Amino acid sequence: MLPNRKATLISLVLFTVSFITIIGFLPGCNLTRGIEWESPYQEIDWDNIIRARAQFHTHSTHSDGYFSPHYVVDLYHELGYDILAVTDHWKTTWPWTEFSSFEASGRTYRRLEEGDLNGLPHEDVFVFEDRDPDALGILAIRGSEPSHVGPRQHHMVSLFSDVTGDQMDFEETLSAAGHAGGLLSFAHPARATERNNNELDDYIHYFENYPHIYGIDIFTRATFNQPERWPISKELMAGLLNHFGSPDDTGWRPVWMTATDDLHGIGDLDRTCQIQLVEAVTEENVYNSLKNGTFFWVAKAFERESPVIESIEFRRGRIKINGSGFDKVYWYFDNQIIHSGETFNLTKHGPDELFYVYFIAQTSDFSIEEGTGAMLGSQPFWVVRR
Repeated sequence: MLPNRKATLISLVLFTVSFITIIGFLPGCNLTRGIEWESPYQEIDWDNIIRARAQFHTHSTHSDGYFSPHYVVDLYHELGYDILAVTDHWKTTWPWTEFSSFEASGRTYRRLEEGDLNGLPHEDVFVFEDRDPDALGILAIRGSEPSHVGPRQHHMVSLFSDVTGDQMDFEETLSAAGHAGGLLSFAHPARATERNNNELDDYIHYFENYPHIYGIDIFTRATFNQPERWPISKELMAGLLNHFGSPDDTGWRPVWMTATDDLHGIGDLDRTCQIQLVEAVTEENVYNSLKNGTFFWVAKAFERESPVIESIEFRRGRIKINGSGFDKVYWYFDNQIIHSGETFNLTKHGPDELFYVYFIAQTSDFSIEEGTGAMLGSQPFWVVRR
C-alpha cells in the first residue's frame, strides 16, 4: 500500500505543477498578478480632461530674441496655444500687462548696428505693447532662463518665480528657485555648450538634491537643425532613468521629459510643445501637471497637428493607448525600441530586466532631418512588482 500511496502522491504533485504551469501561460492569468504600474496617467479622467497646448521656453528682444514680447505672445495666441511663458535670459519679462515698461536689450541694439535686423519692421522689434492674457484667453506663466555657462553649470528654464539667476552662482540659483516655490527644468542638454560642461553624474547630483527640478529637454526645435542631438538626449534620459530605478528602489525619483521651442526667430515657432493634462487651465493645475508629469511632449512640423492620446488603459502587466493622428507607436526601454504597436504586454514584450517603459506615437512621415510629420512622447511607466 505504501508504495502505491507514494506513487499517487508524486503523480498528484506533478499534475498540480503541470496544471499551474499551463494556467500561468493562459491569457489574463496570474503571471502578472503581482505587477502594478506607477504612472502619471493612471488617475486621468480621459472623458473630461483638458489637453492644453503649452510653450514654456521663448525669448523676446528684451534679451536675445528677434521679436518684442507682445509680438511673441501674439504669435502663439494666433496658433491657439493655451499656456505660454516668456523666458528671457537673466530677466523676468513679466507681467504681460506691463510689457511697455521694458525696453530692447543692448544685444538687440548691437544687432541693429550690425545689420542683423534688416527686413524686420521696427515696431515688431523695438515697440513693446502691453497684453492682457485674460482678454486673450491664454494663461501667462512667469518665467526666465538663468543662463549659467561653465563646468557643471547649465541653462535652466525657471517657471513660477522671479528667480532669474542674475548675480548668482549656479547652485545658488537652483536653491533660490526652490525657496521661491518655483519649478526648474534643464534646457537643451544636447547642445554643445551643455554637453561639454556636464556629464551624467552632474545631472544625477542636481536631480538628487533639488526636487523642484522636474524635467529635462528630450527635444527642442534645434534638434531639427542638428539631428545628432536626438540620440544624445535619449541616451542621457536612459542614463537618468536607469540610475533612479523604480519606485521600489531607495532614492527613486521621477524625471520628466520636456520639449520646447526655445524661440528666438520665426523659424523656431511651433516646432515643439507640451500637452498639459489639466481639469482647468489654471496656474495651480499647470504647476501640478509639470511637477507630477501629467503631460505629453511633442515635436512636429510648423502648424502640423500633434497626435492625440484619447486614453491609456492599464490592466496588470498591459498598457494600451487609444488615440488618433498617428500610425506608428514605439515602446522604449534603456534607449532601445523593444516593441511596436498600441498595446504593450510586459510578459510578451518586456525583457526580464525591464523596470520602466515609455512610448512615442508618430506619423509615418515624421522625419527629424526633413522636419516633417509629428511625434508625441509619453512620460515613463514604471514597473512595480508586489
